[in-house]
Amino acid sequence: MKIIKLNIITLIFFSCSIIPPELEWGDVKSDHESVLNILGILSTDSLVSSFVKVHKSLNVQDNTDSLVLDTTNGIDFYRISKFVVVDAEVIVRQGSDEYHFEYSEIEMEAGDTVGLGAYFYNGDDLNPLPGEVYSLSVITPSGMNASGEVTIPPKPRLHKEGFPDTFKVNDIIDIKWDVLSEHNQLLNIDNFLNLFWFLYNDYGFNYNYGNNSVPCGLQQQQFIYPGDTTWTFKKEWCADNESSQSSWDEDLLLINLMSMDQNYYDFFIKYSQQGSEFSNLYIGSGGTGRNFGIKGGIGIFGSVGIDRHFIPILP
Repeated sequence: MKIIKLNIITLIFFSCSIIPPELEWGDVKSDHESVLNILGILSTDSLVSSFVKVHKSLNVQDNTDSLVLDTTNGIDFYRISKFVVVDAEVIVRQGSDEYHFEYSEIEMEAGDTVGLGAYFYNGDDLNPLPGEVYSLSVITPSGMNASGEVTIPPKPRLHKEGFPDTFKVNDIIDIKWDVLSEHNQLLNIDNFLNLFWFLYNDYGFNYNYGNNSVPCGLQQQQFIYPGDTTWTFKKEWCADNESSQSSWDEDLLLINLMSMDQNYYDFFIKYSQQGSEFSNLYIGSGGTGRNFGIKGGIGIFGSVGIDRHFIPILP
């Protein structure tokens, strides 16, 4: 036992007595080659704009922010991360028609940091129709390029004639829609003011309605498989301290049905829970993500269709 204790004491002594070598500092470098990371969605809904986000993965040397001059409202400077590509040529084509998308900021954060922007088409003649095939071309000044292709899904159609004129919070609604035999759909239910409040806060505004609380029990989501035609909606149970029925005054129940193409389904639904293999375009760091409808990069080029209906809520 004494020998063991002596060896331990000796080990600790010599460990503490080792003189560390003199450290030399150097720049960390990486031989990673950047790839384009694209999120492109074509919408058949007039209230939802089609857009293309263009990011690129970064190596260690590039992973810094850049200072940008903004003269939109006077003279101002802000920082934008280098993974956001703001000077690409983004073109969507259908047959012989070309639609040139231009970059625009869509949100501003506090301080001198700018939110992520996207490329939008400024004309009014881009009206995708079900069954049409669209292609995407993205080329950067540095020579990076990627392409994509998507087939527009069928438009969803709610059977609005079967909806009640008003909705009381404890009512039950049978929601029906046209069957789609080969496409998935997504049904979202929410109260309109809750959604409106969420969007305004997300874009940096301070919008108040009522007591600014979020009513529980109404917000629900249902994935719809091909062949499904109906689903029953009712308010979920809420604890007493979660109830905020007073905030439903002058509100609307929003029923939103969205169809999607296979690229959209694979990217956002099927593979969205695959951990590190799922590339999150909103973060923008890129990496070894999957690609759906995209060649020469990672990400998605997909399409959605939307039908919606509003029902006044009675408290």
